[in-house]
Amino acid sequence: MGISFGSNNMALGIDIGTSAVKIVQLKKNPSGMPELVNYGYRPLPPEAMADGSVSDPAAVAEVIKELKKERGFKSASIYASISGQNVIMRFTKLPVMDPAELEQTVKIEAEQYVPYSIDEVSITHAVLKTVEEEEEGGGKYKILLVVAQKELVTSYTEVIKSAIGKCEVVDVDTIAAINALENSFMMTAESQEGGEVVAIIDSGARTTNISVLKSGILEFTRNIPIAGNNITESLKDTLKQEFDQAESIKIQEGSIGDGGGSEISEVIQGTVDELASEIRRSFDYFKAQSREPMIHKIILSGGSANLNGFSTYLMNELGVDVQVGNPLEGIAVNVPDADDLYNNLQQFTVAIGLALRGVTEA
Repeated sequence: MGISFGSNNMALGIDIGTSAVKIVQLKKNPSGMPELVNYGYRPLPPEAMADGSVSDPAAVAEVIKELKKERGFKSASIYASISGQNVIMRFTKLPVMDPAELEQTVKIEAEQYVPYSIDEVSITHAVLKTVEEEEEGGGKYKILLVVAQKELVTSYTEVIKSAIGKCEVVDVDTIAAINALENSFMMTAESQEGGEVVAIIDSGARTTNISVLKSGILEFTRNIPIAGNNITESLKDTLKQEFDQAESIKIQEGSIGDGGGSEISEVIQGTVDELASEIRRSFDYFKAQSREPMIHKIILSGGSANLNGFSTYLMNELGVDVQVGNPLEGIAVNVPDADDLYNNLQQFTVAIGLALRGVTEA
């Protein structure tokens, strides 16, 4: 389901996040099945990224170079992403028309959402489905518009080019996560044809992305600026620790809903309560706008999904079945250190979704 701003048998997915770079290499094996043949993770220096933008290109490029040298990634088509919080994503309906005409109409339609010069942005779109508009006498395309500043896109592509090679496609991390988890939520007839409504909650370091799909079609998306770093900052302030120390405490001792009443649990509870409230508001808004009565299932992904008790807490708070997503569903794994990959799998969701584009698209 990827959307490009601009197929191969070998592809690299590069996810430059707030706190780390994640790279996944996939190839198409002889049977045509995607196969993960390499992966890597390396933290970024503090302040290398700021608000989803590259603030220190040299530092980010150096981390990618080190990761390439350490893991020995082979030459491949490169796919990267930018943060959904830094793009404009809007749903609209347009009359059915030929592709060339649609391309021009989309650009005109997008102008109403762009707060800066249209020459400064990249505009792309995806036709999600065709719907019948009986009151208007004909079918219409349901379109997802994606708009990003060219300067932002270029900052990513230039860093990647200087470190590892030319970037083929720049996607949005929200869409890449959906692409990675598609096999997880499209496995049953109910999900494909029965109108099942699935929410993907991808909670990373800086943001939590909420995407709601019906029968596998994206219907709603929102970015919430509450995620793993907010928990770490709260621990840092309460425990009077440095950020890195607070992060280690969160990973090693952090839990929610354990009934222990420890200071660490109480601090985490406060931030997660706030996040759950925002997710609930998002669901309520979606249901009101779409007239859908319920969310049937939540797929949880991202590094924050590893927080002990998080999925159970969300299930109890939101009254919706919660499953931790498996971005390797339908992908063969052929690496010597697979246990380490599986132990940290949620952090690689976006990178896997990016690399999938290169081995599954015609």
